[in-house]
Amino acid sequence: MPAAGSFTSLAEAQLLTLTEDMVKGVVNEIIREGGILDMFPVRTVTARQLVYNRENVLPSGAFHAIADTWTASEDIDVTQVTLTLAIHGDQKNIDDTLKKTYVTPNQLEAEVVLQSAKGLKQRIERALIYEATGFTGLHGLVTTNQTVAQGSGATEAALSASNLNRMLDLVRPKAEVMVTPHRIAQRLDQSGQGVNSVPLVYIDASGKGGIRSGQKVEYWRDVPLRRSDFMATPDTGALRETIASGAYSAETGGASGSILAMRFGQPEDGGVFLAIGNELFEVVGPYESEAKNARWIRIRTYLAPGMGSTRSLGRVDGISDAAVVA
Repeated sequence: MPAAGSFTSLAEAQLLTLTEDMVKGVVNEIIREGGILDMFPVRTVTARQLVYNRENVLPSGAFHAIADTWTASEDIDVTQVTLTLAIHGDQKNIDDTLKKTYVTPNQLEAEVVLQSAKGLKQRIERALIYEATGFTGLHGLVTTNQTVAQGSGATEAALSASNLNRMLDLVRPKAEVMVTPHRIAQRLDQSGQGVNSVPLVYIDASGKGGIRSGQKVEYWRDVPLRRSDFMATPDTGALRETIASGAYSAETGGASGSILAMRFGQPEDGGVFLAIGNELFEVVGPYESEAKNARWIRIRTYLAPGMGSTRSLGRVDGISDAAVVA
């Protein structure tokens, strides 16, 4: 059922709610795979901001001769990082007339909460990668030193296996997962199937041992590869990122994609994490509306992704939908 209170006419409301034999629930049609929200370790924040210090330059000391004069140095150098929680949510009005006068096997309020929570979760999955207003997503967090540019200028290029290896070596001590659009992962599959110039064989991760080829690539150098619908055009899977001066610049408008690699952990452990306020999704209401013949329900969350060390996140950007090269 569409979100209650959003019918375009009374006739539509009757058609969708008044029926002799209506299937309970809502059939999934908007299906997105490859989310990473559930992978983030959570840091509960009891204030609006989380503040932590990150190493900048370590003291180097000096060699001394016997009976040498020692001079105290003042070279402890750290950078203070401030992470501010963003407020994200949605509110729905449930019209009292619809709730009380039309027959349906669905619990209207429950369906509204379920559909809203699903939509919010998918929006947050995209935001974790691309957001640049409410909070800073992974593309904004990754530093230039942790980026390997595959393209040049505004032109994307085929993924290089050597560049992917170089990026993984930038993530310290080791990446725990890589995330990429299906189109780029499919190009890695193509290489594993031996149909281009970079044939790959990889160890079967099923625990049965042996070598297999012609299968879906699930690991690269023992790092799990997750295919994400949130990094490409919905439904078609077409690459859509834009690069400028050889680096990622925008979520849409172009024809390139990226591979992100990350190591998870709490800020003091130097990993990528998710700061939240109390709980991820909070349901408020239903409460009577003062302005409408309806009750309102609000679903909200306070959150922001962060990283302790810049070495916990890496990126290859400017990748085109073309066969992998050496």
